[in-house]
Amino acid sequence: MKIFLDCFPCFLRQALEASRISGADEETQRDVLNRVMAKLLEINREETPPQIGSMIHSTIREATGRSDPYREIKRLHNEQVLDMEENLAGLIDGSSSPLSDALKLAAAGNLIDMGPERKWNSMQDIFRDFAQKDPTHFDYASFEESLKKAGTLLYLGDNAGEIVLDKILIGLLLRETSLDITYAVRGGPVINDATMEDAKFVGMTDIVKVIDTGVDFPGVVPETCSGEFLDHYSGADMILSKGQGNYESLSEEDKNIFFLLQTKCPVIANKIGCGVGDIVLKSRFVISSKARNLNA
Repeated sequence: MKIFLDCFPCFLRQALEASRISGADEETQRDVLNRVMAKLLEINREETPPQIGSMIHSTIREATGRSDPYREIKRLHNEQVLDMEENLAGLIDGSSSPLSDALKLAAAGNLIDMGPERKWNSMQDIFRDFAQKDPTHFDYASFEESLKKAGTLLYLGDNAGEIVLDKILIGLLLRETSLDITYAVRGGPVINDATMEDAKFVGMTDIVKVIDTGVDFPGVVPETCSGEFLDHYSGADMILSKGQGNYESLSEEDKNIFFLLQTKCPVIANKIGCGVGDIVLKSRFVISSKARNLNA
């Protein structure tokens, strides 16, 4: 997905917020904004928002000297959701549609995102009534059909905290299918996206193979990724892609990708053809067709 004009105010808001989270004083915050604005004047409009996000957070690290400004926030989110894991897993186990509800739970957790403007106050708010979410843009039937034909699944993770919900979903898939599953995290710290450190902390590495993308983009831009990641990416029968950043960078890829996310941005919602706040489970091919209709 290419950059829209509406993305630019969000880039600047994110830069300012991240510099404050880093503990930067006002002079350094101004320096960050000046640097980011200068770079935004020169960007190639063919780049994706995650590529710009990587530039922004690299600038913040350089200006503040903080290698991972969100580290404490990520640890807190991981701990908070781990405290809820047993109860949430119990809800899934007791559901009449465990896989469908595990997908909805994982999508609800996608709200734990420090990139977009946040509209939640507590973890309890995020998971309240997740199973009753509007199913209009939740194409479970197509996902289930694709799952039956797949031998390998590459699961692209997104944020810390929500990685615990990915773990619940993957645990269910491992019990109910014979899939060979690989889970992918970011290759370095960026915003509150999950890295190998988070995967180890929540126990993801105990249940499934975990790899990283090789780069610190808050998304997956295949031409920048490591050889190991690309081997799994090209060889997977099916890809489950979590979150907006992964959607932004992979929406035009010609692969069997299912996007699982909660929309937090009008640009993304319009691109998909849904409303802000909707839970989405859609095939890349279905979304591409819908986007063409919107642009017609």
